[in-house]
Amino acid sequence: MTSQLTYLPVVWTHHGLDKLVSNASHGIAMPITHVSAGEASYTPEPTQTALRQEHQKVPVSQAEALGNGQLRFSALFDGPQSYAVREVGLWADETLVAIYSMPELQINFKAANAAWIEVFTLNVGALPTQNITFTTGMNNVNVLFAKEMALMTEAQMNQGKTLIEHAALTMKMSHQLASLMTQSER
Repeated sequence: MTSQLTYLPVVWTHHGLDKLVSNASHGIAMPITHVSAGEASYTPEPTQTALRQEHQKVPVSQAEALGNGQLRFSALFDGPQSYAVREVGLWADETLVAIYSMPELQINFKAANAAWIEVFTLNVGALPTQNITFTTGMNNVNVLFAKEMALMTEAQMNQGKTLIEHAALTMKMSHQLASLMTQSER
């Protein structure tokens, strides 16, 4: 069953919070490094150490701090797998930090041989946000710059259109000039 929810509550795992506190006590930040997606639909438990039916685990593609305890990041899922996405896990290396899932809720669908880019906004306002960072992988899709890329593409398309119009006008004038020169030679 698919729902129109745009916000899913995150369940922080005991292991993830322990790692965050341990890292903070040593003055180092805990990096969110990977995102995993699976097919099980359930109410997550803070004692979980893995997703119930994980299909893919990919590196974080891009991340940014939005302020007010909000972090936004993206992940790119591609490859031959095909599955209904009903659970998502956030990882700090090999430690499951947080889980998104709800009973009878399909979050997305990963089609075979297709790419699925998911952008997440995570509220970490109750946590020491200076102790959470992101380690991004090599597959950086720059999805967080979509608006800027669209504006730049539009400007380039407009410039290309103008160049083509000028070339057509120059060609037309060249033909008219050649025609006038041929008439004057007669």
